[in-house]
Amino acid sequence: MLVTLSPQTNRLLQEKLSTGSYRSADDVLLAALEALDAAEHPPPSLDQAVLDAIDRAEDQIERGQVRDWKDVREQVRAKFLGK
Repeated sequence: MLVTLSPQTNRLLQEKLSTGSYRSADDVLLAALEALDAAEHPPPSLDQAVLDAIDRAEDQIERGQVRDWKDVREQVRAKFLGK
């Protein structure tokens, strides 16, 4: 594919290449497109139900309502792995 760049875009491309961080114009373009994609499709955020569950868990911890991980792990193993 042949791409024609404006003088400003070409200058920016050359500046990026001159830093040594990129091996080629293709690498610069790929990084730019990946950044654009990430900006347009941010990872999902925590919804209110998850935030509320975290708050409830923190409240339980503050009240001392906790269980030892080893006990929980053994119960999970027994239930799901039959061990």
